[in-house]
Amino acid sequence: MINRIIIGQYQPSDSFGHRLDPRAKILAALFVMVVAMFTTSTLFYLMIIAGIILLLLFSDISAGTIFRNGKPFIFLVLITALYHLLFSARDTETVMQIFGFNLTRGGISMAASFSLRVLLFVGIAFFISLTTMPAEMAETLVGWLKPLKKIGVPVNDIGLIVFIAMRFIPVLAEEMDTIRQAQLVRGVDFSGGLKKRGRNLLFLLIPVFQSAIRRADELAIAIESRGYISGAPRSSLKIFRFRSADWLFMSGAVVVVTILFLIMRG
Repeated sequence: MINRIIIGQYQPSDSFGHRLDPRAKILAALFVMVVAMFTTSTLFYLMIIAGIILLLLFSDISAGTIFRNGKPFIFLVLITALYHLLFSARDTETVMQIFGFNLTRGGISMAASFSLRVLLFVGIAFFISLTTMPAEMAETLVGWLKPLKKIGVPVNDIGLIVFIAMRFIPVLAEEMDTIRQAQLVRGVDFSGGLKKRGRNLLFLLIPVFQSAIRRADELAIAIESRGYISGAPRSSLKIFRFRSADWLFMSGAVVVVTILFLIMRG
């Protein structure tokens, strides 16, 4: 299996991160993301990102895996940085000029902080998705949405949709890579100008779209053959219970992030 796209692709292991209750990981992640929205301190972001990298390494996720799967987001980070360099805080002190554009002190500061914020959110997504099985995340979502059953919300169906989507992201990514290699063998050239690449991209998108429809049809038949009934009462295979390690992780994350925020908030 290709390993360029990892979000949604669980990496099996028996590490500390994998054994944590998914609710503890998600709640701690939500707290960190909310706090991160109220600061622009680059030092705060760097400290939290370093902590997330350590958590990934302690969860048996190799540095190579982190780097390979972070590469698709480099372009997003660069676009974020470029936008703030060129358009943010134009009324602050000019530091230098590049190709006729004034780079201001405030723009550089905002470019660094907002780019690091993007990396922070991506790192959090990595930690949760790499260490939590899709089924566990779907069960967690269903458990949190259970009160909505009283007003007719199909909670179990929503959980099933989330589970299927997370499972099929890496499958479709692998299929796209396989089809791309097959088209290259057939002589399709995906290089060249933008117009040519866009036209040749159809030779990739149409087979992938057809494959996705075929897989969706097969999946629907498989679900029906297993007797799945929308809205029927369902039990859970695994009952989640908070352990001392879960409480320690969640409370530790809250305390550390709060202290860093109070000290380094910008």
